[in-house]
Amino acid sequence: MGKLIRPLGGIERHLGKSEILELARQNAAEVVRSGKYDLLRVYVELKRYELYLKEVIKALQEPTLQSLPAKKSVELPSARLRVYTRRKYDFSVDPTWSELDRQIKELQDRKKEREKLLKTTGKVPIEVDEQTGEVLCEQEIPQEIVEGLRVEL
Repeated sequence: MGKLIRPLGGIERHLGKSEILELARQNAAEVVRSGKYDLLRVYVELKRYELYLKEVIKALQEPTLQSLPAKKSVELPSARLRVYTRRKYDFSVDPTWSELDRQIKELQDRKKEREKLLKTTGKVPIEVDEQTGEVLCEQEIPQEIVEGLRVEL
């Protein structure tokens, strides 16, 4: 897995985003093709690196912002950094907004309940007798089976 995980500073600085992504795809394809590695262990180890790197990046953001000159952007040979400022509003002081937010949450809850019901039956009533409430015609709910991996560390 030596070429798959590059040491810090080991990715050529002249590569742009798309080139870095292509390098990652090539390295991953090489690992799969080689047959030398237990892919499950490689996958789990990479998830551990992902978690580690996300936390390091998060921890470095504030000190990096403080160390930058008072400019709006910085040009480096390998990247462009743009310092931005945004406002975060708390609209909950407005009664109209609060009522709309409550309605949205209520609708989301109703939608989840409906999804739960539809999953249980697996069918959607298309035609219902108005007098008796009897379901006259139903349609199967389309579904797709998707596989993935979830790693819990």
